[in-house]
Amino acid sequence: MIVIQESELYRKVAGACRLDTAEAFRLQSRIHRLRWFGRSDIWVKRDDELSFGVSGTKLRKHASIIPALKQQGIEEVVVIGGANSNNVLSAAQTLKENNIKITPFLLGPPSQKLGNAKLLSLFIDDSEIHWISRSQWANCERLVNHYVEKRKAGGIKIFVLPEGAHHPLALPGSLSILVDILRNERESGVRFDHIIIDAGTGMVAQSLLAGAAVLGRKTIFHVVILAGSFEDFQAGLSRVVQYTEEFLDVSPCPLPDYHLYNPATAKSFGSTNKTIFGEIQRIAREDGILTDPVYSSKLFLTARQTIRNKTLDGNILLIHSGGGLALTGFMDHPMFSV
Repeated sequence: MIVIQESELYRKVAGACRLDTAEAFRLQSRIHRLRWFGRSDIWVKRDDELSFGVSGTKLRKHASIIPALKQQGIEEVVVIGGANSNNVLSAAQTLKENNIKITPFLLGPPSQKLGNAKLLSLFIDDSEIHWISRSQWANCERLVNHYVEKRKAGGIKIFVLPEGAHHPLALPGSLSILVDILRNERESGVRFDHIIIDAGTGMVAQSLLAGAAVLGRKTIFHVVILAGSFEDFQAGLSRVVQYTEEFLDVSPCPLPDYHLYNPATAKSFGSTNKTIFGEIQRIAREDGILTDPVYSSKLFLTARQTIRNKTLDGNILLIHSGGGLALTGFMDHPMFSV
């Protein structure tokens, strides 16, 4: 049962993301066809083109986080993640742009600074980072809470942004991807039967599923889990469904049909191999698209195998979530035989 109209979804997303202001992030990306398997019904959504610096779908999350923080008068944000996190690098840019202090609590330090970690050093001095070793990572929440209480006692308005910006404030921006896909469909005259997306902490993918549920969409979703487990994704999805019901003021709706996948190769998060680097080269030479070894190249490779092995029919959309800047840290990799 459809319990909300597309126009109502757009109005609520637009309001939370302040889309009618001069300083709003632009949240529209194009689609174009991929020349795969001799078919003309496989498309890619270029969220990688949303921003040069802030990584793809991360911009969507920050599009609602930043206005909310400014409205609340937040002066400092603790950001949690890894040294090479797309979300941490994105937050360093959007927070500094808006004169909000960023205090990273990061897993590390890395053995060498490459890619995102190297770029992060342009925005944040090493002395400003709270490095937490892998053996102490389980205590991260306690360490953050101790720091936050001290800052609050000093009169600082402070906010904690969890890993991957998996937070209710990120929901409207995350839902904007569904709004934008609906626009793509109207403009192209194509309705997508299958949508394939990757997931780290999963906020955008989970929001896409939750939003599709409230619109009663019959699209089949395919989610490539690049970090954590299927169980982690399901738990996050339950939270996002609750956020969505509260944000849109709707009754629970049945989720659309969706399938979870591990990457076709290099299954551990952040791992790479010769197949991945070969895929990056193939995508660049055949499709004219830059992808990174951690996220998007694994999405493309897994999508090609899934489409072929499951003989998916109908119109198919891949979502390129960005992350291309991370490629800079791998260009001299010995397995990168360009």
